Parts: sequence; structure tokens; C-alpha cells
Amino acid sequence: MPAPAILTQQLTRTFGAQTVIDHIDLAVPAGAVYGILGPMGAGKTTLVRLLLGLVPPTSGVAQLLGFDVRTDADAIRARTGVVLAAPGLYESLTALENLNLYARIWRLPTADRDARIQYLLEHLDLWPRRHERVAGWSPTMKHKLAIVRALVHRPTLLILDEPTLGLDLRDQELLRADLSRLAHQEGTTVLVTTRDPVEAAALCDWVAIMHHGRLLAHGEPAVLAQRSETARMVIKGRGFTADLVRLIASRHDVSRAYVEKESLTVELVCRSACAAIVNLVVESGADVESAEQCRADLETAYRAILEQSNGA
Repeated sequence: MPAPAILTQQLTRTFGAQTVIDHIDLAVPAGAVYGILGPMGAGKTTLVRLLLGLVPPTSGVAQLLGFDVRTDADAIRARTGVVLAAPGLYESLTALENLNLYARIWRLPTADRDARIQYLLEHLDLWPRRHERVAGWSPTMKHKLAIVRALVHRPTLLILDEPTLGLDLRDQELLRADLSRLAHQEGTTVLVTTRDPVEAAALCDWVAIMHHGRLLAHGEPAVLAQRSETARMVIKGRGFTADLVRLIASRHDVSRAYVEKESLTVELVCRSACAAIVNLVVESGADVESAEQCRADLETAYRAILEQSNGA
């Protein structure tokens, strides 16, 4: 079995009395898209900075591509493409000048460099604006160019912090397809951080859920979705009054209830409560056209896992 592209053992980072990364054990398979999913403040960005050797661990071990983050940070960064919150672009240069500069730093041959840059810029609809100075671009366009910059040298490991944040739906789909192709056809390992469980489910082969610096769960998105007893039920009809919604939401087996358009959505702590909820809605006098229990999904399981963690 091939060695993991990323391996951590009891990785910990403290700042004063605060533990930001709390004894994390992580094994990211080579050639996979792996997601670190968690809310803002979970420690995702600090974890990435630890993995890149930008901050040292307080204790524990971390290896990327077989290199130790404490002693081989330069070797790690030479084989890694990274997009963090700051785009890392020279705004006084044009898009093409930025990419040519980075491509020369990575010592790409001229013929390969030109073809690679054109392909990536065309793919993200930036080619017509390649001669414009980046300073005048929108944050979304700068984000897209930063992703191109990270991909230009075909890194062995690609790390993206919130990669689709600010992109429209079409660009999100294009980026997902590119990342999937990089991992599954070219063997690049892709590590992404995200706050969005829907995005994680659509993009990632494996997901680790992180909160308060700890890893709470990890696995394939479909498997994680099945781990929770929570479920979501959508009841279509009319007559879903505010009093009825409050009554349902107050039940011990319901985590949330809300109305959108002509549908009542109920998020359940226990799937077996579905029949009781439908009976309650009918007895209230609401007109029920249909009731459907939605397939278990990562979003519902993620919310339940965070709530369990907060209550622990």
C-alpha cells in the first residue's frame, strides 16, 4: 500500500494557553481529493500552515510527501502548489506576466510554459484579459488567477484554502472537474479546506471534520452521511403556521424546523420520528400533499457531529 501523501501523528500547536491544533492524526491518501471540513475558527488554516512548515508544531509529527515539516520545509514547498487567503499575486504586473514569472521560478521549459499557461487561463475564462494588470481585477478574478498560479508547475501536492469561495456556479463546476482530473488521472494529491459540507461532498473523495482544533470524524462523504441518526424530511402542502413550526421545533427528536415556499423542512435527531411528525402536521389541520424523507447527506451529518461536539 503506498505511503500517505500527508501523515500526522498527534500533531499539536499551542499559542500561549490556547491549543489551536489538538493531537491530530491524519493520513491523506496519495492521488485523492481530501477535504478538511469545519466552521470558521476550527483551526483549518493553522493546520495548513503547520503542514507547509510556516509555523512549527508544538509537539507531534507531520510529513508531506515523505518530508518532515520541521526539517524539510523547502523541499515540501518546492513540490506543492498553494492558494491561501491572500492570492499571492504581483498586482502591478499583468496576468500573463505573473504566470510567466512563476513558471520561470519553477523552471518550466518555454514551450511547455506557454501551452500550460494558455490552457489554464482559457479554462477559467481569463485568457482574453491576460494582458491586463491584476490591480484592476475583482477579488473573484484574482482568486481564479491564484488557482492558475498554483497549478502552473503541475505540483505533486496541491493545497487550497476555500478554493471555490466567491466563484460562480460554472467556475465551481470547472474547478471541481479540474481537481478531480488532477487527482484521479495525473496522481496529484489535493488537500482542500472548506466550511461548506455540500461543497465537500461534491468535491472530495475523503473528508475530515474539524472543530476547535480537533478531528471529530473522517471517511468517505457517503459513509460519514450514514454515521448519524439524523435525517431531513420535507413535507409539501399548505397551512404550515408559525405556531406549528414552533411546536415541531420544540420536540426533543427535532433539531430544526423551517418553512420555505410551500414546504416544511424538519431536521430530525432520530429518523424513526418521521411518522410522528407527519401525524402531528396532519392533526394540526395543515394540508399535506406529500412527505419525503431525504437521503442521508453530509450536510445533515456534519451539523449533528458539530452539535454533539459542542454538547460534549
